[in-house]
Amino acid sequence: MSFLRSLWSDERVRWACGVGLALAVGAAWIAWQSGVTLAEVKESWERLNGVLAEHPSWLFWALVLLPALPIPTSALLVTAGVVWRDRPVMACVLSVLAIGLNLSWTYWLAAGPARKLVEKTLSTSSFKVPQLPENNHLKLVLILKLTPAIPFFIQNYLCGFLRAPFRIFLPVSLLCNGIIGTGIVLGGAGLADGKLMPAITGVCLIAVSVVLTQLLRNWLAKRRSGGGVVEI
Repeated sequence: MSFLRSLWSDERVRWACGVGLALAVGAAWIAWQSGVTLAEVKESWERLNGVLAEHPSWLFWALVLLPALPIPTSALLVTAGVVWRDRPVMACVLSVLAIGLNLSWTYWLAAGPARKLVEKTLSTSSFKVPQLPENNHLKLVLILKLTPAIPFFIQNYLCGFLRAPFRIFLPVSLLCNGIIGTGIVLGGAGLADGKLMPAITGVCLIAVSVVLTQLLRNWLAKRRSGGGVVEI
């Protein structure tokens, strides 16, 4: 019970559960209003599952592209775990690779074309895009990645727009997002296949992510209270 309490104490876990519950309730309400039956929903899901299993590249590119939009990344990762449940290791590798590609292209989109457009728009005004001090780059990435209320796609766009160095942004983001993402994939695979080991491994990885998040938050809090800055 203490393990479950410590897991539930993390805001990201509560946020993910709340979003998942809201989406489930919304989908159920829409289905009920449309007269859709449970059997039809199950049949549609099995058909989609079969199509994605036959065309794994579709799901992979969905993981690369769709998290750049206001779409819950956790739902896509659960889908990856369910569809590729017979190959959980491959599911984890492909999901982390897709997350890395999404982090990369959204960062460069924000750091390049988007920032240039904003700078050009502001060139005739007194407003300027702020320049982040070099010794605050790591702090920026950590704060954005460890704040559960900030959606995944906004985190990436902000890091790119403020031009936190890519050599810092990518590994830190993969550490923060990759561990919990792998846990979600394994959890989905284990639940869909009825196998206990992948599900337990997924929960353990999510718990590790929660512990690391708490340690990093405490470290940042100590740095702030001590008046220091995070050095790169």
